[in-house]
Amino acid sequence: MIDDDHLALVMADVSGKGVPAALFMVIAKTLIKNRSMMGGTPGEILHDVNNQLCESNDSSLFVTVWLGILELSTGKVIASNAGHEPPAVRRAGGKYELFETTQNTAVAIIEDMEFTDGEFQLEHLVTIYLYTDGVTEATNINRQLYGTERMIDELNKTLGAPADEVLSIMNKSVMDFTGEAMQFDDLTMLCLQFFGRPDELTVEAKTERLHDVIAFVDEYLEKWGCPMDFISEIELAVEEIFVNIAHYAYNDKEGGGTATISIRYLGKDVEIIFTDSGTPYNPLEHDDPDITLSAEEREIGGLGIYIVKQSMNSVSYEYIGDNNVLKIRKDIHETEE
Repeated sequence: MIDDDHLALVMADVSGKGVPAALFMVIAKTLIKNRSMMGGTPGEILHDVNNQLCESNDSSLFVTVWLGILELSTGKVIASNAGHEPPAVRRAGGKYELFETTQNTAVAIIEDMEFTDGEFQLEHLVTIYLYTDGVTEATNINRQLYGTERMIDELNKTLGAPADEVLSIMNKSVMDFTGEAMQFDDLTMLCLQFFGRPDELTVEAKTERLHDVIAFVDEYLEKWGCPMDFISEIELAVEEIFVNIAHYAYNDKEGGGTATISIRYLGKDVEIIFTDSGTPYNPLEHDDPDITLSAEEREIGGLGIYIVKQSMNSVSYEYIGDNNVLKIRKDIHETEE
């Protein structure tokens, strides 16, 4: 973290082997971190680091670097690539593709080099996979390279997996490919998933606004490519929860109040959060209705939230800062299977 709103992402690889290369990388890492904390674009940071590393570089070592700075509040990334492999990027609902930017010369080769910046926008959700050539140049006993194409194919088998699982799966894939073959390079991988800030809609807590709430949720579900049966289940849950808020949250307040609906795609799950400042009420505290009884025998109430609990992967409630906060999550892939 550079500050509360900026995160620096770095992937680098030093030339050479042994203690001199290791020491050179330690110095490069320290210089990049310290210079990044001073501010500036990645290109400006690499320019200054390059000049410092060029001094007394008697071993003629160099470092390839991909440096990106993510602005968390907006999703904007400014990046500079100094001779490194391009990252693989997966956008919401899509597959992994190489993200090519202008290639600059590696760091510590030529003094006073200029390093160009590129800018791109992270949408909701984007996964970035950074790696060294130890991944793509991993070799099996038949002297075949793991390769970029195989890497992208394997990444596309991880769709919906959280970042730590992506790394575990990719590491296993490379190890299975190389088997007992001796490797001549180490490998490093980094995976970042950017969820962004939830998109929100605030409306009066009245049943007449249900149509607006459903339309808001549907817009995002359709954009993320959710199947129709998934959308139907989400709509039913949203309707039940919002109508309950409209009917009961503000009974004791003149003029009523508002409800805020937040939605975001977490790569595997869709999460929807309902927030209102009405009377504290946890609908999950009540016992589930006995559905083995007939409608006449069952107690009134509780069936709607029971249906929500059964159709969602998780439902949770908290009372935070004078607000009722109810969260639901649904696995977008579960329905597809």
